[in-house]
Amino acid sequence: MKAFRWRVLLAALAAASVAGAVLTATSVAATHARKATTITFWHTMNEQETVTLQALVKQFEASHPDINVNVVAVPFDQRDAKFTAAAQAGKAPDVMRAEVADVSNWAAQGFLADITSKVTAADKKDFLPSAFAYDNWNGKIWGLPQVTDAPALLYNKAMFKSAGIKQAPTTMAALAADCAKFPAGKGLFIRGDSYFIQPWIWAYGGDLFNTQTKQILIANKGSVAGLTAYNKLFHSKCAFPDKDFANDYGNMQTAFKNGQVAMIVNGPWSTADILSGPAFKSPSNLGVAPLPKGPAGAQGSPVGGHNYVIGRNTSNLSAAYTFIHWMDDPAQMAQFAAKNNLLPARVSAYKQPAVKTNRIIVDFLRQMKVARNRPVTPQGGQIYADFGPNMQKVLLGEATPSAGLNATAVAWKTKLFPDYKIVK
Repeated sequence: MKAFRWRVLLAALAAASVAGAVLTATSVAATHARKATTITFWHTMNEQETVTLQALVKQFEASHPDINVNVVAVPFDQRDAKFTAAAQAGKAPDVMRAEVADVSNWAAQGFLADITSKVTAADKKDFLPSAFAYDNWNGKIWGLPQVTDAPALLYNKAMFKSAGIKQAPTTMAALAADCAKFPAGKGLFIRGDSYFIQPWIWAYGGDLFNTQTKQILIANKGSVAGLTAYNKLFHSKCAFPDKDFANDYGNMQTAFKNGQVAMIVNGPWSTADILSGPAFKSPSNLGVAPLPKGPAGAQGSPVGGHNYVIGRNTSNLSAAYTFIHWMDDPAQMAQFAAKNNLLPARVSAYKQPAVKTNRIIVDFLRQMKVARNRPVTPQGGQIYADFGPNMQKVLLGEATPSAGLNATAVAWKTKLFPDYKIVK
């Protein structure tokens, strides 16, 4: 009888133990489910980059099961309007991919979270100074650099060989001379976009503006000389006729991919698309060279890129920073480098095998060494609103280079820099 009672007792204890284990497991699962955080990430990547991004997000979620990422694509040219509207309504995404000029602009308007205390000394040392500069404004850190870039001269090696050109031009005079060696419209496609005229402005001794001296320099003699040279090249017989400014980026890419023009000016972000074209079935046919020097040896190309920023009103700051820091790891940067030819923003990323062996990235680094940062100011991204239309008037023959740049300088002083002096 005693043995029977012991068997009953042991069975009851075993059942209770199993029930307790089930309850514990259920409790752990419920707690885990409650702790799962979903963050929203708005990005502006192109089609090829988005494929890489989606694969990386899956890796992140697998290694961080408590964080889910809702990825939303936003057209690049609509990013500012959409993010600004969302931030003003208190509905900004947790994480946004910002163009470099957006960071100080959005920070000044109170749209971004201050992440100064989260960025370690080791990270600061590892970021490329030219890329990280755009994340620093008013003594605080507002983002992490994802990629860096600068437009360079891209050329079709086979077309160069057919024209008897042995190397990429190193001076603006040589660029014009090489262009003239091609049939009408086959030499060079340059656009009616003020961002891409900046290398000519700097090459001829001009500049944009100076926040230290509070001077507007876009209408000085060097700047006028740069636009004059650009305008002359734009209208030269060898230049591809650009009659549609609204669509000339896509038209330029298509012409170059199809072998209709020998040279263009574009950045590393464009190369994955270019290599999909029939003229570049052999990737080695794509040449990349620094934009040429001006008459006095001056040279430059605007440092651009993209950054990860966090919305000020996020309720998921810790999860958002965990995500952008993981995305900013050298290994993840190397994935974008290997698959999309994007230049990493960390020094250590260039030690990754996928980066060291990427010929296009190595070539673009030659351009980055002579590239120039734009001044970091909240108004930095707004300068093109008047610069672009005034430049296009010059290209259309509706204004002289001097008049077009003077109108730009006056607009900047009136709208952006009222306490600056216009220098001519």
